[in-house]
Amino acid sequence: MAIKKKEQQPQNKLLEILSTEYKGESLILGILATITAGLAIMIIGNVQGFHIPESFPVLGGSPNDMIFAWTVLVIALLGLALVIYPFFLPAFPELRKVSWAGWLEFLDNAARVIIFVLIVTGFVSGVDIIILRLLEGLI
Repeated sequence: MAIKKKEQQPQNKLLEILSTEYKGESLILGILATITAGLAIMIIGNVQGFHIPESFPVLGGSPNDMIFAWTVLVIALLGLALVIYPFFLPAFPELRKVSWAGWLEFLDNAARVIIFVLIVTGFVSGVDIIILRLLEGLI
C-alpha cells in the first residue's frame, strides 16, 4: 500500500525570502544598517564634518544632499526592520491569545503596583539616608 504524499502549497517567494533566517547575514545587516542610519542622521542634522560638498557630482548641492540622506535613512530603517522582523514573528500568534483585564481588575492591579512602588521607594530612601548619615559621621 503506497502512502500518498501531501501536496505542498506553493509559498510566496517574497515571504520565503523574508522568513529565511541567516545567522551571520542578519548580524552584518543589522550592524551596517545601524551605522548607515546614524550617518544619514548626521548628514540630515548638519553635524560638523558630515556633509556632502557642493562640488560633489550629482549629490552635491542644496536639495540633492538632503534627498540622498533621507533616502539612505529610509533604506537603513527598512534593513533594520528586516533584521528585527524574525524575532517578533513568533509573538504574533501569542498576542491573539491575550485576554485583557476588566476595569475593576485593572484598578485593583494598578493600586497594588503604586503601593508597592511607594513602599520600595520609601525603603530605598531610608537606606540612602542612613548610609549618608553614617558617611557624614566618618568624614
